[in-house]
This record gives sequence, structure tokens and C-alpha cells, in this order.
Amino acid sequence: MNTLPNPALPRVARIALLVVSIVLAIGSIVVAVTVRAADVAPVEVEQAEIAYAKGLDRAALDPATARTEFLESAALLASAIERSDSALLRYNRANALLQAGQLGEAIAEYRQAENLAPSDSRIRANLAEARSKVARSMPVAKPSVLARAGSTWGVVDERTRWIAALAALWTGVILPLWLGVRVRSVSIALLFLGCVLSATVIADGIRRAEFKIAVVERETVLRKGNGDGFEPVLANPLPVGTECVPREARPGWIEVELGDGTRGWVADSALVGDAPANGV
Repeated sequence: MNTLPNPALPRVARIALLVVSIVLAIGSIVVAVTVRAADVAPVEVEQAEIAYAKGLDRAALDPATARTEFLESAALLASAIERSDSALLRYNRANALLQAGQLGEAIAEYRQAENLAPSDSRIRANLAEARSKVARSMPVAKPSVLARAGSTWGVVDERTRWIAALAALWTGVILPLWLGVRVRSVSIALLFLGCVLSATVIADGIRRAEFKIAVVERETVLRKGNGDGFEPVLANPLPVGTECVPREARPGWIEVELGDGTRGWVADSALVGDAPANGV
């Protein structure tokens, strides 16, 4: 009676392949944690750091010159963000804008940085400080369920989670081929872990894509329609630094929603941040 050949690898070869798999999985995670694109700083970032340091040195004795330095730092960082966006660059630019007295734009940048790194305590602390400078306390929308969840798993950065997910999925698929049914439970656990980590990365992408923020850059009236002739929605103008969500755009005007659900129209020149396309 003929029998099929045993497809299993020799024991030494199986052990060697297992060791290689583990090393590659661990190596992927180590590389993801230690290697950062920001380590290679563009010229703009270095110049921005110098300008910011000069601004701090001159802030007490020459506020006007210091403000110029802070604005230069912010402009250089804006150029760097166009090349490679990151939470760190947004955070540093927000700091420079806040020092320069550009409260609305600073809050908008802090919010963008928070969207990229929702678990960063430095961003949250500086955003809270910027909000405390708003002339009148305005309602801020509560973070979504996805944003709150992202601040939990965001303790491990997205790149690390993605590479760890690939390593877990790859190992979970290959491991049974080497060692057979004896490692089936381990393989299932690795596949489950890989799927969970992948899901968090996908969820982060959805959260960032859905994020929209606009911030009042100069005091402005919230009106019932897209024109100066419409009645105000609120008794007082919106103070600089008011956060809102843009909903609809028409030539020269944007409909926004405040944190408490109040809606109205403001001139687009009074806002900084995201804006919907006309007619959306």
C-alpha cells in the first residue's frame, strides 16, 4: 500500500525557521519603535527651532521682535508640514503661533496635532492652556467614541501597531506549517491579535478622514444666513478661539456648528482650519 510522503520539515529545519520568524517579528517591532521619519529633520525644522529660541530669548525685553521670530518659526514649520505632516510639527507650530498671539490658528493646529496623536498628553495640556485664553468660554463638542478609543490604543503609535499586526498575522499563518497542530491555539491567538491591531490602524484612518475643525480667527457674528443682512443667532459675537465644525460653504460664507449644536453662518475670512466645498 502506497503512502504519501511526510511533508513535515526536519526538526532542526523547523526550529531554525521558527527562530527566524520570531527574530523577524521582534525586529520589525524594534525598527518601528526606534526609526522615525522625523529623525531626518528638514532645513525648515532646524531654522524654525532657531527662530523659536530667539523669540523666547527676546520675549521679555522686545515683544515685537519676539513675535516676528515666532511667526517666522510658524511659517517655516508650515512649509515642513507640506512636505511631511506629523503631530510633532503641528504641535511645535501651534506653540509658535500661541507665543505670537495667534490664538485661533494655534488652537486649530493643536486640534490637528491631537487628531494625529490623540494620546499625547503634551498636546492636550497645551490645547487646554490655549483654550483658557479664549475671551468667553464657548462649548466644545465632546470627542466621538472613535476619538476616545483612539486615545487609548494610540499609546502605541500607528506605525508600530501596523508592523506588529503584519508580524503577528504572518507568524500566525506560517507557524502551523512548521510545527503542525501542536501550535494551533498559538496560531489562532496571533491571528486574532493581528486582526485587532489592523482594525485599530484602519479605525485611525477613518477618524482622521472624518475630522473637521474650524476656529474663529477674529471676533465675528454668527448669523442665521449667509450674508450680513441676516439676524445674529447669538447675542454676542463669537470670540477669537471659538471651535466649531464646518458644515456647508457658500461664496464668502461657511455654516458652522458649535459644541452645543448651535448652527449659523460666518464669513469664511473669520475662520481658520478646514472648510467644505461650496454647495456641500
